Amino acid sequence: MARLTGCRAALALALLVLSLPLTSSQEHLPIEEWSAEGGHSVLMEQYTATWCDVCASVDVWMPDFTIANGNRVARVTVHDTFDDPLGTPITAHRAQYHSTALAAPSFWFDGALLLGGAPDKASLHRALLSAEGQRADDTRMVLVVRALSASQISISVELSDIATPDNTQISLFALRASASIGSEQATNGITEHHDVAFAYAETSIEGDAKWSYPYDSWDGATGAGQSVEPGGAVVLTRTLELPEGVAAEELRIVAVHESSSAEGSEPSTMGAVAVSLGDQGDSDGIELFVPLSLILALSTLAITARSRR
Repeated sequence: MARLTGCRAALALALLVLSLPLTSSQEHLPIEEWSAEGGHSVLMEQYTATWCDVCASVDVWMPDFTIANGNRVARVTVHDTFDDPLGTPITAHRAQYHSTALAAPSFWFDGALLLGGAPDKASLHRALLSAEGQRADDTRMVLVVRALSASQISISVELSDIATPDNTQISLFALRASASIGSEQATNGITEHHDVAFAYAETSIEGDAKWSYPYDSWDGATGAGQSVEPGGAVVLTRTLELPEGVAAEELRIVAVHESSSAEGSEPSTMGAVAVSLGDQGDSDGIELFVPLSLILALSTLAITARSRR
């Protein structure tokens, strides 16, 4: 009887210890990290507006189009700044690279404008194939995003196999994977929008911080410029302070290696890669509760079987 009581006491102590979540580091909280590798994605920029009825007929199926094409396309939406709650100065800044008057809806594939008003899926597929065919010598890119705190992320980009380093830049888009607006603001009836750009930063290939929005939310660039010879590697890191109420897991980050010329030469993109922060997440703290609980369960069976003998 005393032996059985001792087993029960040991079991109770083990349960108490295992009820505490354990990590490989007791002093530091786990750091969430998301990464993607590639560079061959086509940058698709979409100009749209919440007041545009024609845009509404396209926006409803655009998420299905991007999902169906996987990492072939990196979609970015920029909204009109007139009477649109999702509009930002990013729209006008990006428009200067395309040297064309904005008309909603408009689509650019690696800087090349898709003409013809509201496109259907077949038109978008043809434009995507055309952009893939014109892209030569993709820059190899590795994108790593880390959550430094609940309101701050770091974005690191490594570029290699750089065929054209001169007059190029690294452009970073921070997107809200899903952004909702009130029905009173949704003039065209669409209350949920996807891949909406809310922050953006440009850094020269030499590592000099250039245009950014919001300006106070981005820190100065670190790294970059280590090697700008053809085939050389460049590593850049920028830190972004997130707006209040926006969590890292709600975001999508797109990194682009492109021409820094504002003359609208086409195509302007040499490499693009994207990562959705809600899709994955690695931690340097290893959660031990589940495997230890399994061990505990097996041990309990052994103790019980032994006590009944």
